[in-house]
Amino acid sequence: MEIHVVSSTVIPQGLPPTENTKIPLTVFDMLASGMHVAVLHAYIPPMPTNTALKDGLKRALGLFPTLAGQLVENDDRCHPYISIGDNGGGVLVVETNVESELVDILPLEPSPELVRFHPPLDEARHLLQVQLNQFSCGGLVIGLTSHHRVADGKAISSFLIAWGKLVRGLQIDSFPGYDQTMLIPRDPPRCDHDHWGIEFQPLPLPPSSLPSTLNSNEVHNMRVHYSGEFILKIKARMPTKHSTFEVLTGHLWKNLTRARGLDPDMLTQIRVAVNGRPRLWPAAPTEYFGNMVLNAFPRARVKELTEGSVADAARLVHDAVGRIEDGYIRSLIDFRAINNGNVLVPVTDFEGPVLCPNLEVDSWLGFPFQEVDFGDGGSLCAFAPSWVPVEGVVILMPTLRGVGEGGVDVMLTLFQDHAELFRQISHSLD
Repeated sequence: MEIHVVSSTVIPQGLPPTENTKIPLTVFDMLASGMHVAVLHAYIPPMPTNTALKDGLKRALGLFPTLAGQLVENDDRCHPYISIGDNGGGVLVVETNVESELVDILPLEPSPELVRFHPPLDEARHLLQVQLNQFSCGGLVIGLTSHHRVADGKAISSFLIAWGKLVRGLQIDSFPGYDQTMLIPRDPPRCDHDHWGIEFQPLPLPPSSLPSTLNSNEVHNMRVHYSGEFILKIKARMPTKHSTFEVLTGHLWKNLTRARGLDPDMLTQIRVAVNGRPRLWPAAPTEYFGNMVLNAFPRARVKELTEGSVADAARLVHDAVGRIEDGYIRSLIDFRAINNGNVLVPVTDFEGPVLCPNLEVDSWLGFPFQEVDFGDGGSLCAFAPSWVPVEGVVILMPTLRGVGEGGVDVMLTLFQDHAELFRQISHSLD
C-alpha cells in the first residue's frame, strides 16, 4: 500500500495571550507516561476537505492552547510546565494520499504497518501531531498522536468533539478548564499513603534498571470482540452487581493468566487506570483539561486466580478501584508538595517493554468516540491504537459493530505463543 506525503506543515499556537503563560504540570501530569499516544480514527465518505479540517483545527487550538504549547523542564527538572504564547510550539499536520480503498485496512487491526498512518512518535517535536490520510475511495483516516503529560484520554476526547463541531460551524457548549485550584495541597500537607515505588520511583537507579526494547515481531497485538450477550452471561454469574469493566477485566485477567502458563505461586497484578475527576470531593469539573488518572493495583496469586471464579477476580478489581477515593487523591497531591524539590519520575518509565506476569488495563469505554463528527455525512467506522510495542497491555473499547449491541472490543498485546493460546480460551467461562 503506497502512502504519499502531500504536505507537512506546522499550525502555530492559536490566539496566544499577550504575555507568555506557564501552566505547571500537576502531579497527575507527571504521573502520566512521558510519551505520545497514537490513535487512528477511520471515517467513511463523504468527508470535509483537508482545508476545512485544518481551519477547524486552528480554531480549536485557540480553545485548547496547551496542545500547541511547549513542554519545558527547568534545569533542576523538578518543576516542568507547559509554555503557551512563546516562540515555537504549534501542531504538526501531515497530509497524505493513499493508493488504496479504506476497506483494505479495516477493521484497523493494530500492527506495525499502521504506524505509517500517523507521524512518528520517536523524538516528536510537537505535543500534538495530526496526519490526514485521504484514501482513493474518499475515506479518511485521522492519525492523531498526543503527549500523555499534556492530556489524558478523557481530555483528548473533549478536544476531538470540539474540533468536529468547529469544522461544522457549530458553537462550543463546553469550554476546557485549566483552573488547578482543586489540586492545591492541604495545609500542612500530609501523606496518608506510601507513593514511592507505587506511583513514583526513587532516584537514582542503577543502569540495569533502565528499560530495553522489543522487536516488532516479538509482541503480537490482537483484537477480541465480546458481544453484549456474552457480557450478560458473565454478569449472570456474579453474586453481586458489577460493572461491565469489572466483570470483563476479571474474565480477561483469569484467562490471560492461564494462557501465559505462569507458576501457580507467582503473584500477578493489574495496573488499572482510574479517572480521578469524579472521585475528588468536591468532584473536579468534567471540563478540566489535563491529566487526572491514578492507578489501582488488584493482585492475586496465579493459583488463586486460575482456580477461582470470574466473580472472585471481578471483586478484586472492584475493591482495588474503590480504594482510589478523595483521601488517596489528596495524599498524592500532598506528596508532590512535600517532595517539591525532588525529581518525580513515574514507575512506568522504568518497567520496560514486558509486563508479564502483570497487566496494564485501560478502559476507553467512557470515551465518546461516536460523538466526534466532522460533518458532510461521513461517519466513524473504526478506531484503534496503531500498534503498542509493549507486552501485557489491555485496552477496552466500545464496539462500533451495531447501535445498541452493547459489546466491547478488546485490544491485547501478548507474545505470539501466549496470543495463540488465549484466542482458544478467550470466551471460556470455566
